[in-house]
Amino acid sequence: MHLDYHSLQIIAAGILLAVANPSAASNDVQRSACPEDYSPCSCDLTSNGLEVVCADISIENIQDVFYRTRSLFLYSVSLTASTSSGTVTLPADVLKDKRAQHIYLSCPSTLPKLNLVIDSASFEFTRFNTSIFEIHDCDLSAQADMNFLNGFVVLHTLRIVNTWTFDAIGSLPTLPAIKELTISRCTGLGNVPFPDLTPARLERLYLDGNSLNDDQVNNILISIGSSSSSSSMEQLSLADNALTRVPRIAAFSQLVTYNVSNNDIPYMSLSTLIFSSPVHFLGLKNVSLTAIEGGAFQGNYTYAQVNLENNQLTAFREDVFKSMLQQMTVQPPAVGGQVIVTGNPFDCGCGLAWLIRDNQPLVPSVKNGVCGGFFRFEDLNPDAYANC
Repeated sequence: MHLDYHSLQIIAAGILLAVANPSAASNDVQRSACPEDYSPCSCDLTSNGLEVVCADISIENIQDVFYRTRSLFLYSVSLTASTSSGTVTLPADVLKDKRAQHIYLSCPSTLPKLNLVIDSASFEFTRFNTSIFEIHDCDLSAQADMNFLNGFVVLHTLRIVNTWTFDAIGSLPTLPAIKELTISRCTGLGNVPFPDLTPARLERLYLDGNSLNDDQVNNILISIGSSSSSSSMEQLSLADNALTRVPRIAAFSQLVTYNVSNNDIPYMSLSTLIFSSPVHFLGLKNVSLTAIEGGAFQGNYTYAQVNLENNQLTAFREDVFKSMLQQMTVQPPAVGGQVIVTGNPFDCGCGLAWLIRDNQPLVPSVKNGVCGGFFRFEDLNPDAYANC
């Protein structure tokens, strides 16, 4: 699964605050001059609305720009607040009563990261309009809470990316419309209890690259599984953490996409994965997997992409894969799912007889199966397994 965190303008002299739809940056959006003078900022009028960029400008000048301009509803605002210290503090009503659909706050990608402190009333007047809010590349060690999101009743997407000391997540206020929560490449997530998201019905949770261990992830999933999101979660990603086992997901009845790639999970036992809804994607790439017990995969895999690339599997076992492959081959090869096993050192012995000799129609649903270093599954002769 590819997570699109969007490109945000980053200026080394300060911190970038962007209010934008990422699609507005595409080259096919027509641009014309804005009806007002936003200098020293720049402004474009696009089919999406007003897009304002204030680069390397003091907080005082940024506030002045929005104080003297009249357009109340803005589609995109990018603010770079210059600072000579290591901290940028966003004051109350930084946009001077303006409303913005999307808000992105970003600090320069340098070390040490800039401290970001957001006043609880920084975005008070846009809380009924903002649907996406992001923070990138900042240090939040001085941010005591997330009260600046109080009252954001239409916020459906919250993303915190590459940010230090995100202990403030424990104080996340009620966000009734939230559908996607991304916390990626951050520190501090495992230090505090995960917030109760009720009454929200979260659909997508991405917690990649946070160095979370088994117990920390288990506590997070217990919190979400006991909330109103247990019956709405569709996508869950825990890639690039410090997991040694696959977290159980049976509590999430609508889950169809699950990614635990790039962890260290050498073994999968019976009923490790129980899906109640038809699987779309299962990511187990590069997890040091050496063995899978029969019955580990339970559910409907008819259309699933099951990625087992770059592991250490030597046996392609019947009691693990046959049922899954039979489901996939019900559909034409271009429609049904597939098991991707690139980079596994499979043995060519009798352990493959069930597939190569007895179930040739299942072979096309195995992508990049190779045994003995270079023998492709589809090239193996069934007659060679006659004595197995």
